[in-house]
Amino acid sequence: MTFWSAIGNGISAFWGFFLYWLSILFILPFGNLDVLWILIPIWLNLVFTDLFQEKRGTSLGNAITNGAVMLWVGIDWARFLIRNFSDFSGIFAFKVVICTILVIAGFMIIVEGIKGKKVIQRIARCRETSYVMIVLSPLIYNIIQPSWKYFFAIIVFLPVFYFIFEFFDRLVPDVDTY
Repeated sequence: MTFWSAIGNGISAFWGFFLYWLSILFILPFGNLDVLWILIPIWLNLVFTDLFQEKRGTSLGNAITNGAVMLWVGIDWARFLIRNFSDFSGIFAFKVVICTILVIAGFMIIVEGIKGKKVIQRIARCRETSYVMIVLSPLIYNIIQPSWKYFFAIIVFLPVFYFIFEFFDRLVPDVDTY
């Protein structure tokens, strides 16, 4: 194998991996309409909150609201899992753990935000909380099975997701929201 063919193969593999990540965000959710019921509000909340509320950072009020969205989504995921429970398995237990973590995180963000803890403004930003819910929903709704490729794509392309929204934040002019 020549140097250039190795480079070409690497680029091709990376491109395929990138397309796989895009399918997690935009294509796989159409495999189960139940997941759209939760993803459409998450996407709408992400776009409008990021452009109009969190352009210059997250207030405690926004962080608390993001925690409430996480709490609600975690409860909805648990509702889906309970409604579709057929037998106990390792994957089912893993999904229950994910739901539990999301519910606890949402609840803790709400409580700590009400207490006025400033760290909540850093960890409960809409961009990050929405990304977690968007990429894990296809897993919870049985559209995709957990794999190393799936989790690696989620982690590797988080900065891409973040900077796409950062780019649009800089591109779109400031809106006077008050």
